[in-house]
Amino acid sequence: MPTQRGFVEAIEIGRAGQAVASVLHGDGSRADYTISDLDADPERFNERLSKLGLLRDAMDRAEPVEIEFATDGDLAGDIMRVRRLTRDALARPQSTQVARGNVIGVAAHLRHHPDSPAEAADQVIIGMLVGDNVERFIINMQVPERGVAQTMVDMARAAQSSGSVLSVTYDQQQRIIVAMEIGEGGRGSIGNEPDIFAGFVETIAHGPSSDLMMVSLTTAPPFSDDGNVVTLAPFDPDVRQLMVMRGAPEYALFEAALRDTLRVEVFANDRGGRDNEEGGDNDDVIRDEVASDMRGTDAEISFRARATDNAASEVPSHTMNRAQLVRGAKLMAPLCSASRPVWIQVNRHALDVGPDGECAEGLPSSDLRPRGLREMELPYSAEWTGIGCFNHGVYRFELGTGIEFGITVDGEELCLHDGEDGEGRFGHACLDGEHEVRVMFPNWKCSETFDMDVYRIR
Repeated sequence: MPTQRGFVEAIEIGRAGQAVASVLHGDGSRADYTISDLDADPERFNERLSKLGLLRDAMDRAEPVEIEFATDGDLAGDIMRVRRLTRDALARPQSTQVARGNVIGVAAHLRHHPDSPAEAADQVIIGMLVGDNVERFIINMQVPERGVAQTMVDMARAAQSSGSVLSVTYDQQQRIIVAMEIGEGGRGSIGNEPDIFAGFVETIAHGPSSDLMMVSLTTAPPFSDDGNVVTLAPFDPDVRQLMVMRGAPEYALFEAALRDTLRVEVFANDRGGRDNEEGGDNDDVIRDEVASDMRGTDAEISFRARATDNAASEVPSHTMNRAQLVRGAKLMAPLCSASRPVWIQVNRHALDVGPDGECAEGLPSSDLRPRGLREMELPYSAEWTGIGCFNHGVYRFELGTGIEFGITVDGEELCLHDGEDGEGRFGHACLDGEHEVRVMFPNWKCSETFDMDVYRIR
């Protein structure tokens, strides 16, 4: 009789005691198999219930089954034999070894397939820098104690994020991790404080192994204050080389940053335990050498290639040795904000200082001292002007002031609406790119407060 392997998707009990199991085969096809007449023939009652129990347990654990079924006559599709297969790692390792190093990345691999000769368990690959070599270790997610496997993954991610040294005990043949420990700092540790910098991804290239990637990033000025302000100070862009595992969450962010030319913020550290000949820190030396490599001849930098779906070039080993280890990454929206514009020029001199000649000479006062517009609260015409870069969308301009005002965008006046609660007035515009915004007050007073908010609503 023919057999089929697959995953049980649903079990249904119908009239006349017939059970129907819907099975997803390894090739993507689906079929229904039956257990006939659960209520009849008491001699085979336990057999039929046992088949139903195996199918139910396999569905609950998402484990594959092997079904032998009839194909002739009225019995076509009837289950003759059912075998439940496990993907759990049950065998104990024969020989183990301990490795100690820094975590480069954590990648998960889904390997559900009922037709494989030996049922493959889902795996998490841990990339570690052990000495000068990059090695990979496996966490088997289909162990009897699922919580232990998940805890190991969390520990590996925590070690990467904190920069701590990770010690793993693994099977020498299959490289499956059986024990894990987060070590203390010291020689070989990359420290607790990460180097935080932002920039733009220039290239992604292969390392010596297929899943080790080298990311070249050009730094950008840091933001300050809540408004993400870039200070007017000289900044010298630097080239950083980063080491990351393909399949790790950080790699996906770097790939998106390269594809969409987005700014990314990186938390990284230089490889620990590398002192110069005089015993001091050689971080600056490493960075200078990396920058020198990146400014070399075409032949020297020919290894760099812009990332595509599955193509990249391999980097030389000396560049890999100078690369920093990535502990985390944060991808930013276009203009570093999806909802706010970036103001590149703002002029509010008229609101804060007033028109030229603050003191109006000759105005009467009790002590014959001339008073200015700010002291006498005389209204005057003023405007706020800003040039901003906007992501494509519909923007709302909201002002909470109680005095009369008007708003123009590139010379076009906006229609203003009163708020539902009677506070504030609103204007809307569909913007994309660089625009000039003017807010005009025909009767502004120095004691008034200018409070405008601009945000994207669609």
